[in-house]
Order: sequence, then C-alpha cells, then structure tokens
Amino acid sequence: MWLYLAIFAYFLFAIANIGDKLMVSKYKTEPLVYAFYVGILGVLSVILIPLGVYFPVPILLIFSLLAGLAFVLALFFMYKALCLGETSKAITIMGGSSPIFTFLLANLFLHENLQLQEIGAFLILVLAIILISWEKERPVRKKYHESMIFWSVMAGLFFAVNYTLTKHLFNQDTFINVFFWTRMGGVITAIIILLIPKARKLIKTDWKRPKKQKGALVFGIQATGGLGVVLQSYALTLASPTLVNALQAIQYALVFVFAHLLGRKIHHLQEKISTRELVRKILAFALIFLGLYLLAKIQ
Repeated sequence: MWLYLAIFAYFLFAIANIGDKLMVSKYKTEPLVYAFYVGILGVLSVILIPLGVYFPVPILLIFSLLAGLAFVLALFFMYKALCLGETSKAITIMGGSSPIFTFLLANLFLHENLQLQEIGAFLILVLAIILISWEKERPVRKKYHESMIFWSVMAGLFFAVNYTLTKHLFNQDTFINVFFWTRMGGVITAIIILLIPKARKLIKTDWKRPKKQKGALVFGIQATGGLGVVLQSYALTLASPTLVNALQAIQYALVFVFAHLLGRKIHHLQEKISTRELVRKILAFALIFLGLYLLAKIQ
C-alpha cells in the first residue's frame, strides 16, 4: 500500500513544483518570502488538535520542531535553485542528492538494514535521477549552473534530514501528533524569518503586490503539496525512508514531462532539449520503471 501512496504523493509534488517555478519566476517571489508563506501556512494544522494532538516528551518535541525547520529550509534552498535553472534540472539534481543523504542518515541514526533487492532498486533509481539531471553546460552559464547545483544539493540534504527525523518520530508517536508538531516547527521557522529585518522588508514589499491571481496560485500549490506531504508522511510510517525518498524519481520524470508540455504556452516553463538529451532521459525513465518493478516485487 505504501508504494501507491508514495507514487500519488510524488505526482502531486510534481504539480506543486511546476507551480513553485511560476511563483519564483513569473511572479518574482523571493525564495525567502515564499518559504515564509509555506511555513506560516502550517498554522492551519490546528484543525487537527481535536483529533488527538498532545504534547510529546521533550526530546520528541525538539525533533519534531527540527524536522519542521529542516523542511522549510529545504524549500528555501529549492526555490533558490529554481530561480537559477530550468525546473526539471533543479528538481532532479536535488533529487539525485536527497536519496543518498537519506540513505546515509538512515543507516547512521536509524540503523536501517536493507535487503539486497531493495539496495539494488535504490541504486537504480538514484542512477535514473542522475541521468535525468545530467547536462553539459556552456562556459558562459557555468557560474549559474554551479550555483544551481549547490542550492539543489543543499535542498536535498535538508529534505533528507526532514525525512529521517520524521521517520524516527513516526516510530515513536502517532501520525496525527507527529504531523501537527512538525508543521508547528515550520510555523516557528516562519516567525523567525519574520524577525529578520531584511526578510520582513521583502515580505512587506511582496504583500503590497497584486494578490488575486497570485494568492489563488499559492493556495492551490500548498493544497496540492500539502496533500502530497500527508500521503508521503503516511507512506513513511509503513516503509523505509530511503525507499520512499528514492521513489522521488517519479516526481522528477513528471516534472520534466509537465514542463515540456506546458512550456509551449508558458514562457517561464520553457526548457530546451536536444535529441541526445531526450534519448538519455527516456533511458532514465526506463530505469525508474525498473526500480519500481523491483520494489513492487518486494511488497
């Protein structure tokens, strides 16, 4: 069951990623401001309080807040990368590093032992992500490409920290309680961002811009991504964080497809692709399906 939940979650994330690109490119929303919006929207999780929210023991509360912090920081780094590169490249470079960091953290802190077939599927999916994101940049764009790689890798690292902490919390506490307190960690992070003078000035400036269409887009992105987070979080309660994280290969394949199709009508999503690159990415998609097949056989 976790496999299908994770697949649908990453489908929703792919849609949200396209929206994220529009926010930071078309609507010129600063990454720090957008991270603030996402973090502060976590306050909506107060509706979960009657469903069984309570104060966990201090160490679990700290881990929950740190997981929320890591999530907002990961989003900030991802938005920085999206500002510098094409959507599918930035997202897939992030995804190529995130499963590796998750694999290392899960083994180091959760003492996770994977079966040989699971390790094989994990490596195949990571290879697929690398193939999707690989491209030789022109010298004139080298600086931008290196910056995009840096921010994407940083996003991958902090998403991995979030996944690993969240998995540990799910092993110790209820789904509702963990979900609520990790969202509260995001809210606290947003408040900290608001206390930074430069960030506060950027938020005020952004708030004065026309909001009708932009506000609807933000709400739609967060609703879609929020449902994805719920499904992914529940999948984490049922399976290894390394495997759930590695399945992001589906997300990156879908981002590439969506960006290619929508880019014909939306300038900010346009991505140039050569025949050689298309063949390479089709090969990567084939590896994704092979990895999924191996995972499905384990279930």
